[in-house]
Amino acid sequence: MNKVGKVVVIGCSGAGALAARMLKNLEPSLDVTIIREEEEQGLLTRCATPYICFGHVLADPSYKDDSIFTKPGINLVNVRAENINRERKKVTTADGKDYSYDKLVLATGAKSIVPPISGTDLPGVFTLRTSGSAINILHWLNTHRVKSAVLIGGGAISIEIAYLAAQHGIKVTLVEMLEHILPSALDPDMSEGVESYMKEQGLDLRLSEQVKTINGNGKVDGVLLASGEEIKADMVIICAGAQPRSELAQKSGLEMGKLGLKVNRYLQTSDPDIYSAGDLIEYPSYITGKPIRGQLRPNAVIGGRIIAKNILGYGIEYPPLVNSFATKFFDKSIAGTGITESEARKEGYDVVSTIQSSASKHSMMRGRKPYTVKLIFDKKDKRIIGGQIVSDSECPVKHIDVLAVAIRARWTALELATLRCAGQPELSPDPGMEPIALAAETIERMIE
Repeated sequence: MNKVGKVVVIGCSGAGALAARMLKNLEPSLDVTIIREEEEQGLLTRCATPYICFGHVLADPSYKDDSIFTKPGINLVNVRAENINRERKKVTTADGKDYSYDKLVLATGAKSIVPPISGTDLPGVFTLRTSGSAINILHWLNTHRVKSAVLIGGGAISIEIAYLAAQHGIKVTLVEMLEHILPSALDPDMSEGVESYMKEQGLDLRLSEQVKTINGNGKVDGVLLASGEEIKADMVIICAGAQPRSELAQKSGLEMGKLGLKVNRYLQTSDPDIYSAGDLIEYPSYITGKPIRGQLRPNAVIGGRIIAKNILGYGIEYPPLVNSFATKFFDKSIAGTGITESEARKEGYDVVSTIQSSASKHSMMRGRKPYTVKLIFDKKDKRIIGGQIVSDSECPVKHIDVLAVAIRARWTALELATLRCAGQPELSPDPGMEPIALAAETIERMIE
């Protein structure tokens, strides 16, 4: 193993926190220091932030408190890192103090994208990235008796906020510039049904539309669409995605890619003593091999653990990205993995796909609910490259993980057609109606 005495970690979310904890778990004698922003505390489960906004969960229980760091002996520094001197191997913080390292973990994460339109600085306009921003949204809701809201963006976070807000009687308008919601995860033949359901639940869904300006005098009172229509709103939440917080990496002279910080398969940057993972980096897609972003918490968590092991000399490769995700809107559960059929065609794949429906329970059981699976294959090598699930039951949506494993295992249609899932009348469809195997059977016939 490498002789490493001091490790400094900049950032304390999925990648940074897990790297620090794994290091102390594997090598308790290591001197490990986490440098984080002044307002940071503990370890936030970021997926809880939409639920914090509307009081469904409290902020404090959404954190694992600082004892998870202090108990194993990790040093915490709540001052912003300002500079990395790679030659001297020192990190300088905003208060002028230096922290030396043998190895450095750069895990500064990402920040919300704010579109270049006027009015984004008005009171009542928010982005959602931290527990602090979630609490600010909750405070605004409670103090301004919000009756209407505009959400900018049609991604997973926006959809979750829309459904949580609607539960509180708030009239929600969701504005998405593309033709469909969740365009990186669902094809139109899967998203259209979800969109119809959203409208049935009272969501004002504006697709292929853009917000031109956010209006207000002293505080937000609505938005002006590019079409010229004005929509009144007591608050606006911008959910337009996230971009890497790469300023420190760039200032340090580390090599950048088009989408984020460049790392090798062991998560080392262009400086072999500096590692990175999570929202900051770009990394190859498991399907196309091209650099993509993997701004999902599981990617950061596994990346942090691998960094810790590689700092100690394990030499573990970080697998390319599959980017599985799941979200929810009222009773509709939605998931995707790999690439969509639309993206695959753009990448030049000869694609074959199919959609298969089933039910969450055996046919004789009451309360069974429908769900639909889409499989996408590369016709040339017969291997699965993507999958999507839309379900009226929460249980089947997690089968997306089966498809993610199949993608990593490079299963063919024939191999997936022999999938044998655990069966129980209340927990699964009839074995003869298992939709993944049936869809794969269809694909096999189409290919042959």
